[in-house]
Amino acid sequence: MKGYKNLYINGCSFTAGHTLPEEKTWPVLLSKKLNLNLINQSKNGNSFQSIVFNSVNHLSHLDSKDTLVIIGTTYASRYMIQFKKGVVNITSGDLSGPKGKVKSESRLSTYRRFSSPYFISREKLNIARSDINSDEVEIVLNNFVRYYDSLIKYDTDLKDNQSLNLISNLILLQSFLKENNFNYGFVRPSGDVIDLHLPINKKLDRTRIIPLGNDVIDNSTKHPGEKGCIEISEKVYDFINR
Repeated sequence: MKGYKNLYINGCSFTAGHTLPEEKTWPVLLSKKLNLNLINQSKNGNSFQSIVFNSVNHLSHLDSKDTLVIIGTTYASRYMIQFKKGVVNITSGDLSGPKGKVKSESRLSTYRRFSSPYFISREKLNIARSDINSDEVEIVLNNFVRYYDSLIKYDTDLKDNQSLNLISNLILLQSFLKENNFNYGFVRPSGDVIDLHLPINKKLDRTRIIPLGNDVIDNSTKHPGEKGCIEISEKVYDFINR
C-alpha cells in the first residue's frame, strides 16, 4: 500500500459492526493490516442513498492519490432523509409503530443512525446530532413513515423501484470514484439487487465487487461476529493486494 495514507470506509451496520466493540470491527482490523489512517463513516441503518451522498461529499475533501476507498452495500428498502446538517434513515422496521408513528425506540435509532455529508470532526458531528435529535425530527420522521407506509400499500412496483434506486446509486458512485481516480472496492454482504437482470447492471464493474459468503454472519445477531470480521478483513486485504 505504498503511497496511501487513508482508508475511507462507508456502509451500514454490517460495516459499522452493529454492537461489536470498535476494535473488533473489520474496518479497524483492515486499517491495522494495511497500516493506514482509518476514516470510517459507516453507520447503523444507513441506506445506500445516504452512503453514496455522504461518501461523494467526504471524498471531495480527500486526495485519490493517498486514499483507498471501500464501500459496503446495504438493503434496498431503506430511505435517506436529509435534515439540517445531517442525514437520518428510515427502514422498513420503523413501520411497526401504532397509528403510523415511528416506533418508540426509533428516537434512539435515529441517534445511532445519524451521519452528515459535512466532513467534520466527531465533536462537531455530536453537536449536529444533538441538534437533529429533537421534537422537530420526530415530526419529520413520522410524516415520512406515513409516506413509506402508503408506498407499501399502493405501489405495486415498490420492490423493483427500490432495487433500481440502489443499483442506480451504485453505478453513480462507481462513476464518481473512477472519474476521480480513486482505488476502490465494494463489499457485498448480499447480492440480490446486483444479480437482478436490469439493463443498468451491465454498467457495473464486477471486478470491483468483493463477494462475501454467509459464513461471516453470526446467526444470533444477523451481522458479522468477531470471527466474521476477521474473515472479511482478510478477504478485503487480499482483494486490495491481488
